[in-house]
Amino acid sequence: MSSLKQIHIVNALKALSRARLKNYRTFFAAVDDRAAYGLYCWNDAISAALSRALGFTEIALRNQFHTALSARYGVGTSMSRDWYAHLCLNPKSTGLIQKITHERRRASGAYQLVPRLPAPSPDDVVSKLSFGFWPHVLDISFDNANRPLEWAAMLVEIMPGHRHNSIAFWNRLKNRDVLFSRIDFCKDLRNRIAHLEPVWKAGPLMTEGRARAERNIRLERFAPSTPAEALARLQIAYDRVLELLKWLSPDLHEVYMDGETHHCFESLNRLAALDAYKRHGGHRRMASVNLNAYRSLRRLKKELRGIGRHHGAAEVRNDGRPLARWIPVV
Repeated sequence: MSSLKQIHIVNALKALSRARLKNYRTFFAAVDDRAAYGLYCWNDAISAALSRALGFTEIALRNQFHTALSARYGVGTSMSRDWYAHLCLNPKSTGLIQKITHERRRASGAYQLVPRLPAPSPDDVVSKLSFGFWPHVLDISFDNANRPLEWAAMLVEIMPGHRHNSIAFWNRLKNRDVLFSRIDFCKDLRNRIAHLEPVWKAGPLMTEGRARAERNIRLERFAPSTPAEALARLQIAYDRVLELLKWLSPDLHEVYMDGETHHCFESLNRLAALDAYKRHGGHRRMASVNLNAYRSLRRLKKELRGIGRHHGAAEVRNDGRPLARWIPVV
């Protein structure tokens, strides 16, 4: 039998709150508490897969910017310098840096920002900056000596996997605005997952770019109104994350695509997976599947299909030892 009993569902909904699951009931037409809870588990599972892709992308993003800027500004090693102390950052970005490099101390009845001792290394500072810091790095126009930043040349280095990677391409403000929008999109998606919001919910999708006097941002797609549309929007979001990762590091993108997380997302982002989670609630069968107990492949297949219909997952054992986890999504 499954470990998911009705009494558990009732108590789980009290902890999660029925209001939190209301959207799952209405949007996905969940017929009972088990189905609503299962959809909640599906959202958690697909959010985890998206989070892994975003994690790879965020790390590649900050390292690529850090390397290119360190090659031109600051003090330190050739690959890691305090470039942020030598550029004209906006006040908000300066504040984010100072939260890492300084501490508040009370002196003469007032608090003052005092440099930390020992000073954090540039690598430490960059590793602690949030995703939201990075799109606004593109807004930096001058260094502290009032010399303009050569963004076009730097972006050629930062985005080696971009299909139009040239100084002429990145010299155009419109193209840098699209990059800003893409990074900002990934940041918003990451924050949505971090705040445990339903990742399948989305508003209107706009064209990538930044609104300026000579250019408007247009509506590209309306907000999803059906489960199929919600999955299609999730696919667009995932593809945008992966494309940014490929721009930053084709090699890291290839390694990610060969990993299990990509396969996990592709398996979960299907209507069949939604239906499966509605049935089994993202839970497992208590009894393990012992491969030694089946004399034919046909009997084993029948057993695994039954698990998919009623239980969701099960541990697979061979000669009494754990071998694998069976997690059907259809």
